[in-house]
This record gives sequence, structure tokens and C-alpha cells, in this order.
Amino acid sequence: DKKYGQALSKYNEILQNSPENQPAAFGAGAAAYYLKDYQSAQKDFEQAAQLEGELEQDALFNLGNAYYRAGNSEKAEEAYRQAIVLNPKDKESIHNLQLLLQQKQNQQNQNNQNQQNQDQNSSNQSQQNQQAQALSQDQQNQQNPSDPQDQMKKDDADRVMQMARENERKKPTQSGAAQGNTVEKDW
Repeated sequence: DKKYGQALSKYNEILQNSPENQPAAFGAGAAAYYLKDYQSAQKDFEQAAQLEGELEQDALFNLGNAYYRAGNSEKAEEAYRQAIVLNPKDKESIHNLQLLLQQKQNQQNQNNQNQQNQDQNSSNQSQQNQQAQALSQDQQNQQNPSDPQDQMKKDDADRVMQMARENERKKPTQSGAAQGNTVEKDW
């Protein structure tokens, strides 16, 4: 009748008088589970599984569920595996174990992806820092030439460019050569 609190009280009374009563331990675990008291459910399902009887495999399956709901995936996996050992054809235990393993794999993949993203971000940030430092250094060098020879090289390059421009002006055109203009020597 979904009166889990009353049921739990009755099962606990039975267990006080008869702690070896597997159906009472199982029932107490189920009632606690529905009340979302997963720690109590774990304790009761563990007790039912240890009592070895017809409810042992079901107790292990429900124990796995209680562990999972409480956030203990490793113990849930262990309980599902034990339930499958007792009944290899238990589709619910197999299904829950598969879901749990898939969830673990997805979490591991997500963690790996996050780590790769962090590594890539760190690498990109390092490259950006290096580029920014190099650019800053280049700008400083252009604004404040520290080496007088650098300034001389620039002056020399300007003179060579000026000479090349003058040389271009002095070259005769094809039509001028045909008219008998003299050609100055190229250097």
C-alpha cells in the first residue's frame, strides 16, 4: 500500500526478534530504499544477501541499486557482479551493470577530453605568451635601436635604394636608344 515507513517499522520489529529472517531483512531494505534512506537499505540488503536463501540474488541486485543511488558506483558494480554470478541470466542485473560500466567509460572519456583541452589551452597560452613577448621585443627594437650598427644598416639600405632609383632614371628607353642618345655605363 506504499506505506513504507510503517512497513519498515514492522520489518525492524521482526528483525529484532529474528535477525536471521531473510524476507524481513529484504523487506526492510526495500522499504528503506523507497524512503530514499539508501544507507539503511544497504545495511538491510547486505544482511539479506549474507543469509543465503532464495532472496540472496535479489538482495544483491537491490544492494547494487542502493549503492548506486548513494553514489558508490564501485560497490554497486561489485554487487551487480555478485548477483550475476548467482544468476547469469538475470537481465536486470546485467542491464544495470552494463549501464554502470558505460557511464564509467563516458566519465573516463570526458575526463580525458577535459585533460586534453586543458593541455591544449596551456600550450596555446604558452605560444601566445611567447609570440607576444617576441612582438614586444621587435617593437622595442624598432622604436629604440640599441645598436648603432643597426641604424647604419638602415642608412646604407636607404642609400642603395636611392642609387637604384637614380640608376633607373638614367637608363635609356628603347626609343631613346634608337634616336642615338648615349647610354651611360651600368655599374
